[in-house]
Amino acid sequence: MSFSFNYGRGAVRFVHMFNYPEGISAEEGDRWYFGEHVPKAKALPGVIRYNTWKALPPISMWTFDPYDRFVRLTELVFTDMESCLNATLRNPELWSSGVTGRPGFRELECALLDEQPQYDLLKDIPVQQYKYINYPGRYTHGKMLDDDADDVIMDVYMFNYAHKFTTEEGEDWYLGHHTREGRITKRMGNKHYQTWLTLEVPDEKGSVLNPNHFYRFTELGLPPYALGKVDLKPGEKPALMTYTQDPRGQVVGEWRNILIDPDKVQNLLK
Repeated sequence: MSFSFNYGRGAVRFVHMFNYPEGISAEEGDRWYFGEHVPKAKALPGVIRYNTWKALPPISMWTFDPYDRFVRLTELVFTDMESCLNATLRNPELWSSGVTGRPGFRELECALLDEQPQYDLLKDIPVQQYKYINYPGRYTHGKMLDDDADDVIMDVYMFNYAHKFTTEEGEDWYLGHHTREGRITKRMGNKHYQTWLTLEVPDEKGSVLNPNHFYRFTELGLPPYALGKVDLKPGEKPALMTYTQDPRGQVVGEWRNILIDPDKVQNLLK
């Protein structure tokens, strides 16, 4: 089976998470970023939105990759794909890596995305080919954390599937199984759970960016309980969702993520 998605025909999001070279503090890096890089980027033709978020400290929730790997998440949105490619892959000087002790980018992971998600996972139910689970979802013993509060943090991640699985097998597990279990977390208050198939583009000679590196991009909103802000009695534990793995092994391969406060956004076009 295969999943299809008509994409790349309208506005394009260039989403990137990054850090600064060794020897450069986050404060020093931000002075370079806002003082030198941003003025050049926002003057690029076709830019219609330019937002950035500072990374939050790690939380206790398990992850494939350290939450504090990157210092900032930014989205640069263009009117169309051609404008986006001219500004990014065909503009290597703007995105070149810095060196130790000098401001610039060290690691920069990026993806090109449609303006609209492929699936709003709290509403849409992607197809499932292999029957991994029986409903309802399963929880560990403890207090149910029903929470009507708004999401206070956003877990933003991009990933590939493990080499032992085909793309179709990976998509079947993630979309048809894992996100079905994940959408049950709305019982715990989650308000935002969306995923994109990244936009694959031709390689550009001399480009320092690789937006084709990761296959899928997801945004998961988390309510206050993710920060440990729960009302529990002494000795009481929260009930947590248990996720079913593929019986053939770990499906997710390479993974990058960052935590942000969605409300603490800086509009760089103002």
